[in-house]
Amino acid sequence: MNQQIKTNKLLIAELLDLDLVNYHLDGFVIPISNYCCYAQKEFTLDEVRIITNYCKQNNILTIAKIDKIMMEEEIIPLHQTIDELIKLNIDYYIYTDTSILTYLGDLGLKSKLINASSKMLCSKAECNYYTHQEIMVIPSSEISLEELKDISSLNNVCLTCYGYLDIFYSKRNLISLYNEHIGKNKKVSKSHKYFIQEETRENENPILENKNGAFIFSDFIYCLYRELSLFNNKMFKINSTFLNKKDLFKIIDIYQDALTNGPSGDGYNKLLDIEGRIGSGFLYQQSNILDNE
Repeated sequence: MNQQIKTNKLLIAELLDLDLVNYHLDGFVIPISNYCCYAQKEFTLDEVRIITNYCKQNNILTIAKIDKIMMEEEIIPLHQTIDELIKLNIDYYIYTDTSILTYLGDLGLKSKLINASSKMLCSKAECNYYTHQEIMVIPSSEISLEELKDISSLNNVCLTCYGYLDIFYSKRNLISLYNEHIGKNKKVSKSHKYFIQEETRENENPILENKNGAFIFSDFIYCLYRELSLFNNKMFKINSTFLNKKDLFKIIDIYQDALTNGPSGDGYNKLLDIEGRIGSGFLYQQSNILDNE
């Protein structure tokens, strides 16, 4: 890691393009082409070289997003790509597949890993396991505030603070299959924002389809803002999916001010002005364990 990077709260987010100077972030999350589960923009190794050179000159963290579930035939090309990223001195790797944990672990680089299997990271005990492995974690954003505070007492936690939450994933191309079912011969666009709605619900959920399958997201934008002063975590992450660049830059500036000076009513109102469908998710809901007896 670059030695001059500030040690207070760090804000990270996925890049949408190479307009690097206007991303006022402490860390750039770089979705790696062919190995990222989903992203509005994936970056080739040549583009990653441009980004890492800029980051080295400006003391910004580089975080490679390689969170796709890997097939057996992809393992060797994956290792070759990781080898190239290592040469670029990437600071962290966001992952979900254990093949990445195994490979970087064998190279003695576990401390560079960030486990993004958030649906599996819902308790302090689960996250604490990775503390002993020197691996950072992004815990679930679908738990209560008290549970999140408990997890955040650990020193290896990166919190999601803003963005749509992925709630469902299928290897099937659901939008294409639906178009085929209704006799609509239309190619699915990666850049177009599609929505899906259940018969018994009023709200619509964004849905995305790419070569990895289909992904359904929350019907609101998760917003951990007014609660920021309750957390002393090192790293906070904005999910950039479905955000346009102009709004993303505004959101980054609002959160940077909140992480430095504390959250404010004015900052929250600015977030509402950008997108009114923000919500706290399960933060203020009671957790329940169902008893089937």
